[in-house]
Amino acid sequence: MSTTNQQKFLNQTPIQQGLIGNFHRQFLATLVSVQPTSILELGCGEGYLLNKIHQQLPATPMLGLDTLAAALQEGHHLFPGLKLESGDIYHIHQPDASWDVTIASEVLEHLDDPKAAIRELKRVTKRYVLLSVPNEPWFRLGNFARGRHVRRFGNHPEHINMWTKKKFSRFVGHELTIEKSISAFPWTIVLARK
Repeated sequence: MSTTNQQKFLNQTPIQQGLIGNFHRQFLATLVSVQPTSILELGCGEGYLLNKIHQQLPATPMLGLDTLAAALQEGHHLFPGLKLESGDIYHIHQPDASWDVTIASEVLEHLDDPKAAIRELKRVTKRYVLLSVPNEPWFRLGNFARGRHVRRFGNHPEHINMWTKKKFSRFVGHELTIEKSISAFPWTIVLARK
């Protein structure tokens, strides 16, 4: 059974693929602009985003961590060249300042304590934290318009935190220094410095 993350990548609807493609272009451009020397992704799922990063930066050491064993198993099958391991965003078993850039893409909206997760990402990064979340209310409205999660007014059942672009930047800014806040409709991408 595929995860909701994998379903998003397997959905061949042209509009959805266009939105995801635009998001990836902006996310990768932001990441490449800081010339990362190493990358740690938390909540990597099957490794779809990390694989895109690896294609763009093949010589850069990178590691993906996730708590879902089934997603990691699928990731090992789909992307055998990636290093994917079990790991918890609240308790990252990596030394302080051990990764140049840490990433959590479409993860924080799922968490009971996103502030603790940001602090842990900050702890293990040397320089930057790169984050993305759905930009509300646009993400929900898009779901609702295509008949998804109608009883929840378009809100994905796994999303417990919702931010506008401005509120997310403010939220992240309590722990990190915001370098860029980007709209990649219907997502927000934030690059922040330690």
